[in-house]
Amino acid sequence: MRRKLELLKLQIKSAFLSIPKIILGTIVTAVLVIAISTCIGIATAQDSDMRMKVAVVYPDYDDTENSDSADNNKEFRYIKMAFNYVSEIDTIKNVCTFEYTDRQQAIDGLRNNYYVMAIIVPENMISDIMSGENTPVEVVCQSEGVNNTSMIFREMVRAGGSDLATAEAGIYTFDDLFNGVLKNYRGLRGTHENKLNDIYLSYALNRSIYFKTRDISVKEGLSTVQFYVCTAIVMLLLLSTITCAGNMKGESRSLAKSLKGAGISAFDTGIARTTGVGIVYIMIFEVLFIIINVMRLGVPAISGVLAVSTVGEFIASILGIVVLVYAAVSFINCIFSVVDDTVYSVITVCILGMACMYASGCIVSSAFLAPGVRVIGMYLPTNGLFTLACQIIKGTVDISTIMTNVLWIIIFQAAGALAVKIRRDR
Repeated sequence: MRRKLELLKLQIKSAFLSIPKIILGTIVTAVLVIAISTCIGIATAQDSDMRMKVAVVYPDYDDTENSDSADNNKEFRYIKMAFNYVSEIDTIKNVCTFEYTDRQQAIDGLRNNYYVMAIIVPENMISDIMSGENTPVEVVCQSEGVNNTSMIFREMVRAGGSDLATAEAGIYTFDDLFNGVLKNYRGLRGTHENKLNDIYLSYALNRSIYFKTRDISVKEGLSTVQFYVCTAIVMLLLLSTITCAGNMKGESRSLAKSLKGAGISAFDTGIARTTGVGIVYIMIFEVLFIIINVMRLGVPAISGVLAVSTVGEFIASILGIVVLVYAAVSFINCIFSVVDDTVYSVITVCILGMACMYASGCIVSSAFLAPGVRVIGMYLPTNGLFTLACQIIKGTVDISTIMTNVLWIIIFQAAGALAVKIRRDR
């Protein structure tokens, strides 16, 4: 035990001697991370201000706004009324705008990236619906450059088509029922048709049936700024491998033999190395956390990001920082132990860390990721790190998130120790 404590003492001393280098490297890395996060935030803000343009094509439309042929076409007027109504719904109004044009201009607009999508309405569509004929609307999308917004619009169109198909099936079934089984009650058909129409219209007009309204406060959800702050925290911790590489590099063959002869296991070595570096980073982050909390008194805008309001939340966040840093350093130590090469270890941590962050929804919202990637990301260590970072700045650290990260610490330490032990026994 005495030798193990001596090893821990030496690792802590080595880490403290590297404090100037670690602080300087952390500052440089932090500036880099902030710059990246700012660029992402600006790009996201600019993209959010640009609503996508959707072309609506009808066969009789002749590219003249006050065209007599268009105005005199009853079907076109009904279709235009429908799109005007849809375009006033907040959910759609904030995403896209509709422009009426002909087919050729719509296709040219898609090729020139002016239009994101084109909705081609078939001729006599309303008459076909009334007569029971299936005449689908053609939706043309860009073959390349599809972004998150157009993905949302595709889902909107798909959901709307599904609702329309359900309504049509109900109407036709209703008519068949009165024409067949209930043909003796045809006098009641009109009354019941009106009731059925009222039901479908109530579903169409009441969006609360399809969407659940939820008020997201600082305590429950993340604002855009908070999201990118948490992203920056996790990214900064993972990129800290650049500054602490000297303290994480593998042991030489002679040192490995000496440690093994002294009865110090590979697990003990990993714990000592992780603790030494972890203490330094814990001190840095704890001091920054305290300073920022004090600054809130003079800078109210900080409260929009950091939402710790009680002593209990402050203590929980302090504990969360300890676990967060130790889990991140354990991840770095595990990679260094497995790869056993300083340069390749740094590269592996950076690439693997960024890939895991992306899959976990730390860089872009997980809602925009493929379902398979989203499922995998839930079980990656970066998901636990990001969740804990979010809870720290909100003051909502809970035991389940702490235990999840503690479990990852155990896994990383065990995996790193196993890799070192295999090399020692060669």
